[in-house]
Amino acid sequence: MTFEELSKFLDVEGFEESPSEIHGFLSGRIAGGERLAGEKFRGAIVESVDSEEELVDNTLDELESFYQAIIATFQDTDFGFQPLLPPDTTQLTDRVTALADWCQCFLSGLGEAGLSDTADLSEDSTAAIKDIAAIAQAGFDGEPEEDDESDLFELQEYVRVAALMLYSELNQSMIGSQVSSPTVH
Repeated sequence: MTFEELSKFLDVEGFEESPSEIHGFLSGRIAGGERLAGEKFRGAIVESVDSEEELVDNTLDELESFYQAIIATFQDTDFGFQPLLPPDTTQLTDRVTALADWCQCFLSGLGEAGLSDTADLSEDSTAAIKDIAAIAQAGFDGEPEEDDESDLFELQEYVRVAALMLYSELNQSMIGSQVSSPTVH
């Protein structure tokens, strides 16, 4: 689902959250090693959004399909995972805000998945979490300059790779079983 498609869906349904916030939160939970289904999925969404519980109930199937699609992008051997952010045609200030929102929600998702301490993580993953936390505080003042587009692109790519690295480290047992399990024909 594209940013525009999810945005339209959330608007029509009356959600307060942006596509980047929903995607960031779900991505954080997935990267943190949590897999949700059924009532656990519903409960996680209800607890994490400011929108009405009835909205979640009315859209649960679509949200769960979206969640499964995010899992698939993390598992993609071509590293297809991308934070869901507005298209490049969107104002730069709005894209910076969306990236910051995505990062904040990603960190919340990691916490909800049970990551409360980085002591057991590699140095790189610990640094990535700190960097994502700094990016979550990003804002934009003044007029856009020439280098701002390329700087934003670099931040987006860093966040993408950091999320994949965290997913890889925090989901090693699941990844190992996917790789080592033989295909039966």
